[in-house]
Amino acid sequence: MKAIVWLVVTLSGLLAGGCADGFWKGSSPEPVKEAVVCPPSATNQLMTCLTERQKMSRKEFKEAYKLASARAVGGEAAATLQLICLSLHDHASYRQFKSGMEILAKYLKSHPEDGASLQGIHTLMERIDREKMIKKIQGSKILDEKEELGAENKELLERNEALEKGALLDQGKIQELQKQIEELKNIETIIKNRER
Repeated sequence: MKAIVWLVVTLSGLLAGGCADGFWKGSSPEPVKEAVVCPPSATNQLMTCLTERQKMSRKEFKEAYKLASARAVGGEAAATLQLICLSLHDHASYRQFKSGMEILAKYLKSHPEDGASLQGIHTLMERIDREKMIKKIQGSKILDEKEELGAENKELLERNEALEKGALLDQGKIQELQKQIEELKNIETIIKNRER
């Protein structure tokens, strides 16, 4: 009885694990195909870099950008891609972003094999640059309008102040005239009283 239970448990385990599949069919299991390992593309390297460096502090970013700039001078592709990656970071200045876009354009010319995968990123960077320029122009227009409104506001405030001063002077003249009228009335009353 123990042998039968053992045999049932063993066969159940083999069937559940898939090992007995070839046993029942009478064939040997399929050979495992060799996996072809491709080196990561430039786009994958760039996107991985962006993901990994997303939460850098400003200080870490400055240090990493300085190091990548120094390494990219040597023309090493990985360092150049890292510099491009950092130029896309939130902490990157507009000048760093623009520099990264130019470096990517040069990289595309010198590495045509990566052109197809990186051209999309370059196109996106150009689009972002256009949007930044539009915002800058709009910001300049808003700043100009603000300056114009500020000048108009200053002029109106000066006019208002002049009118208030004029009103005060007029008020003083009115009070002076009222005093003179009162004095004339008093003189007239005195003259009438003498004539009686």
